[in-house]
Amino acid sequence: MARPILEKYAADILMPDITRCGGISEMKKIANLCETYNVPIAPHNPNGPLSTIASAHVMAAVPNFFRQEFLLTDVPWRDTVLDKPLPVRNGFFELTNEPSLGFDLVEEELEKHPGVTRRRTGFYV
Repeated sequence: MARPILEKYAADILMPDITRCGGISEMKKIANLCETYNVPIAPHNPNGPLSTIASAHVMAAVPNFFRQEFLLTDVPWRDTVLDKPLPVRNGFFELTNEPSLGFDLVEEELEKHPGVTRRRTGFYV
């Protein structure tokens, strides 16, 4: 999907969403393709903290990272679904040296917030 846009020089910045582009591996492939066209990448991320963490890890691994979109104050329980809060300081996300993505999910909290459970009309989920 990104290739035709890049081949036509139709975008100055690409903003893939990690939950819709195919995940971590696909976002990395998109970022690498963007790099060959000298196009920066700025992940679109109106999603939860796990998407923020995954996008941040991909962006730490590519040279053409521009900006990372993420939400900090969308719902009061945001930080309760992770074993620790997102490490955001002065507007910057700080990656840890911990294994995997550096966070564990709190299953009991996730079960309290199932997200969209029925199909909505006029919405892209």
